[in-house]
Amino acid sequence: MRYRTPTKKSKYHIPKEDYITAVHWCLRYPLWVAELKVLPDNNKAIRYDKDKVQTSGGYDSTAETAIRRTELIKKVQLLEDTAKKVDERLKDYIILAVTQGLTIYQLIQRGMPVDKNVFSEKRQQFYYEISKRI
Repeated sequence: MRYRTPTKKSKYHIPKEDYITAVHWCLRYPLWVAELKVLPDNNKAIRYDKDKVQTSGGYDSTAETAIRRTELIKKVQLLEDTAKKVDERLKDYIILAVTQGLTIYQLIQRGMPVDKNVFSEKRQQFYYEISKRI
């Protein structure tokens, strides 16, 4: 994956360090989705009855799992919402490009409806937007 940072003349220019951070943050998306599939959804396991509430004061694995799930869902949703904000029609192609490192030519083979110049600009816009949100 040899993406180039947008030039200083581009309206989507971000510093090189922010760009690298955004690229590597997006590459973690498949790991987050896989972890969400594995983590149990314990929100139904917790019952808050007034008569039966007990706290041990120690480590609460159910709470830790719930917190982790919430963090992962927020990250996944942030990436998907940013792609949707950039272009509703190209959302899925943007996500494939930034999370799996697919090239523009591979995306065109999968039926991407725009040419490489338009998509390159949308991808630059995505990295600009995501770098401002993370």
